[in-house]
Amino acid sequence: MNTKELLKSLTREEKIGQMLQIAPFFFVKHAHVEVAGHLKALNLTKKQIFEAGSVLGIGNGHEMIEVQEVFLKESRHKIPLLFMADIIHGYETIFPVPLGLASSFNPKLAKKVARISALEAATSGIHVTFSPMADLSRDPRWGRVVESFGEDPYLNGQFSSAMVQGYQGDDLKQENNLASCVKHYAAYGKSEAGRDYNTVDLSRLSLHYDHMEGYRKAIEAGARLIMTSFNVVDGIPSTVNKYLLRDVLRDLWHFTGVTITDYDSLHQVIAHGVAEDDLQAALRGIDAGLDIEMASTCYVNYLSELVDQGLVDETLIDDACLRILDLKEELGLFDNPYKHAHPERATQIVRSKEHLDSARKVAHESIVLLENRQVLPLKSGTKVALVGPYATNRETNGPWSWHGNNALNANLQEALNHDLEIIYINSSEVISDYQTDDFNVIEDADVVLYACGETIHESGEAHNRAKIALPRDQENLYHVLKKHAKKIVTIIFAGRPLILNELTSSDALVYAWFPGSEGAYALSDLLLGRMNPSGKLPMSFPRHEGQIPLYYNHLNTGRPYDPTHRNPFTSYYLDVPNTPLYPFGYGLSYTSFELGSSMLSSNHMSLNETVELKVQIKNTGMMRGQEVVQLYIRDHFAWIARPIKELKAFQKVMLEPGEEVTLTFNIDKTMLGYYTQDGLFVVEPGHFDLMIGTDSDHLTTHKLTLKKE
Repeated sequence: MNTKELLKSLTREEKIGQMLQIAPFFFVKHAHVEVAGHLKALNLTKKQIFEAGSVLGIGNGHEMIEVQEVFLKESRHKIPLLFMADIIHGYETIFPVPLGLASSFNPKLAKKVARISALEAATSGIHVTFSPMADLSRDPRWGRVVESFGEDPYLNGQFSSAMVQGYQGDDLKQENNLASCVKHYAAYGKSEAGRDYNTVDLSRLSLHYDHMEGYRKAIEAGARLIMTSFNVVDGIPSTVNKYLLRDVLRDLWHFTGVTITDYDSLHQVIAHGVAEDDLQAALRGIDAGLDIEMASTCYVNYLSELVDQGLVDETLIDDACLRILDLKEELGLFDNPYKHAHPERATQIVRSKEHLDSARKVAHESIVLLENRQVLPLKSGTKVALVGPYATNRETNGPWSWHGNNALNANLQEALNHDLEIIYINSSEVISDYQTDDFNVIEDADVVLYACGETIHESGEAHNRAKIALPRDQENLYHVLKKHAKKIVTIIFAGRPLILNELTSSDALVYAWFPGSEGAYALSDLLLGRMNPSGKLPMSFPRHEGQIPLYYNHLNTGRPYDPTHRNPFTSYYLDVPNTPLYPFGYGLSYTSFELGSSMLSSNHMSLNETVELKVQIKNTGMMRGQEVVQLYIRDHFAWIARPIKELKAFQKVMLEPGEEVTLTFNIDKTMLGYYTQDGLFVVEPGHFDLMIGTDSDHLTTHKLTLKKE
């Protein structure tokens, strides 16, 4: 299809129609989609509906075919609809939530998750997924932290890139490849006080240095769309922010794909106070470089009028429309408007054994062992009391598992029943529901498995928490159980880091996140030692909410706190330590690993040279296992203040008992530079620390000097 010739044949209203995204029920009244906000109040004419360019969400392949057929029958130019949806961490086979997935420190798994998600979603006729979410988040109070890859720019970039590659494959025209829409651009994870949709206020330096890396890497990986965020940046909503959408996205990053609002966010700029009405919102959107308006009608109702008034150059509409047509051509929709709608294949692919096995393996690497006082792994036949809300709860999919069905998941009782002697089960989290006889039975158990945490409605979009301790009565129940248990293993299901001070006395503490469709079976494999935990924390776990935001790669300040020297006039708290309860990159194993000698090939390098850092690692324990060796760098002097350490590389390695290998990290200038407030990457000569270890706290340091040219 010659999209430029097609563009010439369209009326202005038809071009603007391509910039409208609405729900499927506008075309087929019985179609169901979750509708909220301004979309409920849209008064679209039939003509406007059948000039629309894309659809938000679809139930299944049959529904997609029906909607497309109805649309093409009415459409003058037969330009196919583009179907988009939120496929975040699985379609019907649900994988660990993204924050859990990041705990794997294995981007190859992220790529596999995206590939399987694309294979399943494609059977329903979906062409674009609103994923990955590349928002850097350092505030566990924020509900959408569950969709993030954590606090570190480098880790965020690696996982964002891998997800894009998994969704899109090598050629978008090929079957089963979805176009990836990275979100939410920009700095959505910086919402003040961890409150969703809230104001964002940050420097241009922090924007480019910290928050842009995920979006940047997703675009470098080929993401074809980018979604604007709800928040302001520099006082201007991202949806109408010309600096973000034109200066950075188009001019600096050379992005050629499609920009799209988040749900209703163009209309919402009125509430932000930067537009008086929908007409002004449309003017600001098109001027800023916004292509598709999701779930509101500022464009379709007012863009043409703005052209007539001489306030908008029609070439801006042409440019936006052409990008949308080009995406449809790139996806092959002009050749096959029903691409990806294969209801018959869905029965073979969706939730196939192969996909569920993969979900189980991904969960193995996403679960983090925080404490273990030689109680895990459990021996087969161990007498256990299974207690807490997740003893029998199947809701392990977590937020944004749109097509996932929790009812199909096994619960812990079912997953453990064949290997352990479960002598007592109680799924209540209320202490008064336990009687004296209950505690007598608990005392008879070899181990109490306390399965607790958040519900699926206590994290996710619009589900923020000011207090992030274990909710409701569960912490008190833990203390009661602890008094009666011979040994207690606490398993936590959650979508965010929680305050765990009171739970660190557990004989073992397991952080499961929301582990997905096969989460219960993955946990049984880990608890019984069929698999060895290898997850690492992608966020620092605070001791108290008052420490938030808490992250490892902070600046040093002019008066840094030094615990070895008493000086009251430094940066510290009177009532809690500065340090996290559990640091970024931390996670235990059932085996032990020893980092041996490490060697830097040279302590000096020039700008265009590379040096090697080699480190030996040995499995000194009795069980096969994986360890993540992490490389951090510190720049001691630069034009701007640099963090005390920054993750720059990591390698995950599997070792047999007694096995020893040498890992090599190649250090080049890309690891030593930084982004300026203009978004430009610079490298300065100076003195650097290269730090190697298995978490962000326990590191061995080498000195490196980058010479002047």
